[in-house]
Formats: sequence, structure tokens, C-alpha cells
Amino acid sequence: MPERVYDFQGQSFHKLRRACLRRGALFKDPLFPATDQSLFYKRQPPPGLTWKRPREICKDPRLFVDGISTRDLHQGSLGNCWMVAAISCLASEPSLWKKVIPDHLNQEWNPKRPDLYAGIFHFRFWRLGRWMDVVVDDRLPVSEDGVLLFCRSATPREFWSALLEKAYAKLNGCYEALEGGNTAEALIDFTGGVSEPLSLDREALRLHSDQRRALFQTLTKVHECKSLITCSIRPAEGETVESVLECGLVRGHAYGITAVRKVRLGEKVLKTGGTSRLFMVRMRNPWGTTDWTGAWSQRSEQWQQLSRAERDKMGLVVRDVGEFWMDFEDFCQHFTDVVVCRLVERTLLWPRSRWREVSCYGEWVLPPPTHGAPPPTVLQSNLTLTLSKSSNGPGGTKQSGNRKEDRLGESQQEGRRRGRSEPDVNKVTAEKGGGKVNGVWKVELDKRSRCGGCINHRDTFLHNPQFMFEVRAKEEEVLICLQQEDRRMWRKNGKGENLPIGFEVLKVEVNRCSRVQCVVEQAASSIYMDSRSVTLRGTLALGRYVVLPTTFLPGVTGCFLLRLFSHSRISLRELREDLPSPSVLHCLLPQPTVVTTVYLRRASGLSLPKQTAPDVYAVVRCENDNVRTRVFKESGNPEFNLRTIFYRRYPNTDISVEIYSRGLLWDSLLGETRLQTAESERSRSLVMNLRGGRSRSGLRGCVYLETSSSVCLTDL
Repeated sequence: MPERVYDFQGQSFHKLRRACLRRGALFKDPLFPATDQSLFYKRQPPPGLTWKRPREICKDPRLFVDGISTRDLHQGSLGNCWMVAAISCLASEPSLWKKVIPDHLNQEWNPKRPDLYAGIFHFRFWRLGRWMDVVVDDRLPVSEDGVLLFCRSATPREFWSALLEKAYAKLNGCYEALEGGNTAEALIDFTGGVSEPLSLDREALRLHSDQRRALFQTLTKVHECKSLITCSIRPAEGETVESVLECGLVRGHAYGITAVRKVRLGEKVLKTGGTSRLFMVRMRNPWGTTDWTGAWSQRSEQWQQLSRAERDKMGLVVRDVGEFWMDFEDFCQHFTDVVVCRLVERTLLWPRSRWREVSCYGEWVLPPPTHGAPPPTVLQSNLTLTLSKSSNGPGGTKQSGNRKEDRLGESQQEGRRRGRSEPDVNKVTAEKGGGKVNGVWKVELDKRSRCGGCINHRDTFLHNPQFMFEVRAKEEEVLICLQQEDRRMWRKNGKGENLPIGFEVLKVEVNRCSRVQCVVEQAASSIYMDSRSVTLRGTLALGRYVVLPTTFLPGVTGCFLLRLFSHSRISLRELREDLPSPSVLHCLLPQPTVVTTVYLRRASGLSLPKQTAPDVYAVVRCENDNVRTRVFKESGNPEFNLRTIFYRRYPNTDISVEIYSRGLLWDSLLGETRLQTAESERSRSLVMNLRGGRSRSGLRGCVYLETSSSVCLTDL
């Protein structure tokens, strides 16, 4: 199913190309001109720099020479190895690069028809759920000695990598905006996939072979699924980015993993000692040089004692310049971070092994202004005001339970080791509004706002956007990804820092269809990071869940995309209303006056001694609503863990809990209990005996409940 493509900055490639051909003139991009403003925003361009078209650089330019490969990528004078590493992963998979370089045959130079060349190219990148078509002209920055200043191919007349880099620079504002970045960001931009970071515990991997084997199996599985894998060595405290280790590897540098393989060694190698089977990974350095000098490097004893035919037979093939093989044990000893980009295929026939995706757009926004009221607080990045101690970040006075600050602090320290600048979460800004109490600024937000901050801000946390989904299987593996709008293009204006973001997953009542008003059960929680995306993968039990994407601090505004991946069909929708919308029939009835939640924890004593326990399920009834659990097989003491919520028109009527035994022809009642609730009560625990049904024949079952009620319908 083809996806819709959007023109970046309103430029249509086909319209612009036709207009140039009619005029007989080569395209000059007015939105990304061949001037210094397209190059840098801080530093000065090198002396002697000029802009040239490919025909001015060589006689017979080509978009591709002998196809596309990782050989075509050599990082120039720009610190964008993170991008080059992602492109090298892209180049190894035709189905991926053909999306990024559309109509590649039609864009190629035709030496027989020079009149059809218009000096215009286009490339596509995935941004916040949409494929953007970016148009560029063919003018490229060239150094004083006549060489391309930035990314270039090993073949001087091949230009696809230089033009692709130019389009990506335009998307991000200028070339300098590509300095320093995250490979995960580029992989998402080039594929539309979802990047999942894996942090490696080198000490544990060194000591425990079973953990190394589990990691190897994980990488093997994702590589077989055509996922893209990159890795890096995080500089420790005091170490510098791009400093070289004794083994030749470079700290803070992005490498690509191009193969994962189990290798059986021949007799010749075994004579020198070692095991008969090795776990191996093939790496690639985007600089186009082979740095690794350890075991199985191209000058090592292990490599030299095998002929090329023997290496080919074992599968130890080096395809491109910059590729090298490593023993997986050496890999675990040196590398600290791995990024896996899982690809999403949209096909009509969906294999069970593939991920299905659902997504929703959202915004962290302030409440609409009220006539006569002062403007609400806005957090931006101009003036710095210290937050109250109740929400301290790293370095502040810690309060018990401030796990979000701890996690954000850890992610910031990691970011500093990688050489990325991180925002100080102890600093926020206010344009207008807010109040000062005891010399400390408090953020004032009303309930209509949708920017409540992380869960440490208990008073405002539930003001965030809320999205609901339901797991219908007994268990379901899900992958949740929160992505914020890209801010790199704002670097030229002195901004461009990502917001620290994350999300909480709450388990809610199985019949809830309106916004959550209080936190009852946390099912999962992401870390908080100032990266473009935050990902969490886990297994959830049967039930209904609500995801709350948040910024770290309350009052911070921005746009985001929430993506949910699963192996079965799951729907995702935003909860906008505080109360359920009444149906036409309900409009004729009295309005609800009390809200009640019933938490059916478990039951016990549902089978007699020495008898096989029945297959049981429970039904909770309130007025005209009823909620049923799944069937628990042969269970005399089932753990129901069922949460329900009821908006009651007749609060004096009983709520009943019925337990049934599943039969071949019909189901039989094991027993029931009825309960009355007060109009205002919180977390009342009850143990109630079952009556009626089989309880009359000596069965002494009981159920364990917890109830809460309120006359304020938005309390629960």
C-alpha cells in the first residue's frame, strides 16, 4: 500500500524540473542557496571554498557507478559519522535506499540526452510519521584543492552520497546542523522504522557466557529480520570523543554491523588453539578505513593463516573498504551501546512474526486563555528560573521517589560522554504568569492544559494527553515509541535542543472510556531523555491500558507522535473527555450522581477438597452494565485482577459479583455476593462470602474486593 509523500517547503520536484526544462536553465534552489548560510551558522567557511556542479568537477558525472554500496561513503570534514553510519546501513538494503532515492533511474545522468538534465534531484526522509520529499540543486561545496568538502564516494564521478547529504542538510537547516547527532535519529529518518537502544554491561558480558550468547542470539534474530544495527563506544568520564583505543577502535564513533555469524573453524586454525565454533560480527567504519587490529583483523594471525577460499567457505567475507570481522567476545569487551532499527512493513498479508503499527499525533499545549485572565505559564528557553525543590533534577535536593530525575540524570551523563550538549533540567523559563512562593517559582496550570510534566508532578501529571489501547490476548509483547518534532533546524536561531520526554503506561478499568483521573496501577514506565525518540519494549497482560506521553517539566509545549507496535491487531485512540459520552437512550434517563470503582482481586474456595477445580469466570453487574473476566482453567483460587468503573444513576442499588463454572452445554452459578457502597469512600477492602448457586451444597467460596466511590464524577 503506497504511503502519501509530502513536498518539503512546498517544492514539487516534477513541477520544478518541467519548468527548468522549458526555460533550458539548470535549477538553482532559492530555499537552499549556494551561500555560506547553507553551510554554517557559527564557524567561518574554509578559504577558497566554491560551489560547483558535478560537470564542473569531472567530465562524466553519474549518480551511481556500478550500483550503490557502502564503498560509496566517505565522511568529509563534517562531524556527522552518525549520519554516514546510518546511510551505510541503508546502502546494504535495496528496498530501503530506493525509498530514500526515488526514481533513481530517472534521476541518473543520460549522456545521450544532455537536454533532459535540469540540475535538480530529490530525496525522501521520514519525519514524525510522514515521508517528506526534499528537492535540491546539484551545486556542491568544493574545497580549495578541488575536492568535495563533505561526504563523497570513493569513485570521484559518483555523486549520490554527496547529493543525499545535501538534501539531509537542507531538511535540518544547514550542513553545520548535522554536526554531532544520534545514529538512531538518522535510521528513523531514512527508514520510518523504530530505533531501540541497547545498553551493554561490559563487565557482566565478560564474566557470563550465557549473557553473551543471549545478546548474540538477539542480534542474529534482528539481523535476519532485516533490521539495521549500529554500535558505538561511549567515552568514560575524562575521555574524549573520537580518541583512538590501542586496538584501533574509536570512542564515540558510530560503526555499522553488517553481518552476524556463527563460524565453524577448520583443522588448520584449531592447531593453534581455541574452540571449534566462534561467534563473529562484521563491522563497518563509515570513514572507509579498517581500524581494528585485534583478533581476526586483516593483518592478524588468525586471518592470515587462512586462504581467501577458506575464508569464503567459512562465510568470513569482506565486501567493502572499511569492513572487518571481530570475535563477539572482543565486541562485548569494547562496545557499550547498540542501536537496533526495527523496520515496519505495511502489507495486506501480515505474517505473525512482523510488527503491526498504530499511531496517533498529539500536542503538549497550554489551556485556552480565559477572558480577563493573565496568560498561562509557558516554558521555553530564554530566561532561567529555578524550579521548586519538589521537582529537583540532577544535582538538586532529592526527594524520595524522584526516580524520573535520577533516570534523566543518567541519560544526561551518557549524553555528555557522547559529546552531545544536554539541557539543564534544573532550569526552566517563563514568559508570563506563574507565581513565586518563598523565593521559588511555581508553575500554575489549570486542568484544561495538556502539558502536565512527568509523574513526579502529581498535581499536574494527569493533565497530559492520554491514549488508550487494549490487550485482548493473555499476554502481548508491545513496543511503544514516543517521538517529538525535530528541533535541529532551529539551531541556526540559537535553539534546537530536544525536550526531555518519556511516558507512563497505566493499567485502567476494563470498561473505562474516558480520561484517567487518578493513578491506580503503573504497568510500565520509560526513561526520560532529551532525544528525538524514547522507546520501551515489554510484555503486557490482558486488559486495558492508557499511555501518557509527557515532557519532564510541566508547562513545556510541543508536538509528538506516539507509535505502538504489536503482533496482533490493537487499536489506539486519544481520550479527550473527562466523562463518558451518553448514548441517545441514556439521555432519557437521570444523570449519574456517583462514580464507583470495583477491583475484584481474587476468589478462593471454589472447589471442594479432592475434587478437580472447575473452569471459572466472574461477572460484575451494576445497574444495566456488566463486565466479565476471562475463563480461568481448573482454578479453585483464581487471581481475577479485574478493575471496573461505573457511573451510577441509582447509587442505592446493589452491585453484584457472580462466579460461574464453565460447562460443555451451559454454565452454572457457583455463588454470588452483593455489596452496597457509600457515596464517598476510598480504597475500602472487603472479603465477602459467596451465596446461592453451588455454595448451598457446602462450597464455602469468597471473593476479595476493593471499592472506591465519589459524588464528584471526575474524582476516579
